[in-house]
Amino acid sequence: MIGARSGASWPLWIAKETALYAKYGLDVELVYAVHPAPIVAVITGQAAMTSAGADPAVLSAAKDNSLVILGGFLNKGSFAMVGSKNAVDMKQLAGKKIGVGRVGDPPYHMAVSLLKKYGLTARDVQWVSVGVDAAARATALQSGLIDAALVTAPAYFRLQAAGLPVLAVLLDHDDIYVSTYALFRREALTKERAAALAYTKAHTEAIKRFYDDKPMATEIFLKYGGARNSDDASRVYDLFKKARAFEAIPYALKGSVEAVAERQSQELKGADLAKMFDNSLVDQLVKEKYFEAVFGSTIRDEQQRKQALAFGRW
Repeated sequence: MIGARSGASWPLWIAKETALYAKYGLDVELVYAVHPAPIVAVITGQAAMTSAGADPAVLSAAKDNSLVILGGFLNKGSFAMVGSKNAVDMKQLAGKKIGVGRVGDPPYHMAVSLLKKYGLTARDVQWVSVGVDAAARATALQSGLIDAALVTAPAYFRLQAAGLPVLAVLLDHDDIYVSTYALFRREALTKERAAALAYTKAHTEAIKRFYDDKPMATEIFLKYGGARNSDDASRVYDLFKKARAFEAIPYALKGSVEAVAERQSQELKGADLAKMFDNSLVDQLVKEKYFEAVFGSTIRDEQQRKQALAFGRW
């Protein structure tokens, strides 16, 4: 089950459209639903897994021990901070109005992390609640209600074309985690382990095809991702490929988990994060040299780096 028509779901679309799920014996239907429906569907057994944003995935696993996070194939987001005629540089945001869904939501925390890069804190700006989606933030920008907002690609392309300045792009910052986790029922570690491994393999091979075949990837993004035209799809693809946004070795990373723990410190107080994450499926595939078989021997260095950065490695 999928919660958004964004680039974060690209590997799932590719796995479906290129029969990678079928290759591994999985009969998959991709179903869209608004949060928290995808996570509820996993809990109730109506869905085998969902690719969930880091914060809702961790908060859900903290509240329900039947859930477990088995890695993540994305740690970057295609958000850009778009300004207005009153803010054409990140440092000019001091005292200005920044649009978010609400203080404390993921775009708020992303914006705070980005502001820190330019010497600003959350208290240096004014936060304005303008709606939970990028379209609402874009409308608020164009109407002059706010001075800046984080907007995803391809929506921010249209704002840029209308003359609004792009102040910063999150894909340029490796240490600002915008992660997507693979959320399963805990049975995926035991009696459903073969199926969980099959999903992981299908998504990994979809990522390989993403990097190898731009025409295929952009065609699929046009079909599923909300791009208005092939130029938009091509630009989004180029952003993701340049940033190597999709993880070839899909460990849940320590930095990503720590970022969620910091953002959600009150909600996660006393929670045992180690029980919510399990990187053993990825460890198994590393041991079996699966990733080397898919990506070639040149992946070994990246594999070692990701192993060292994986959550649970101390």
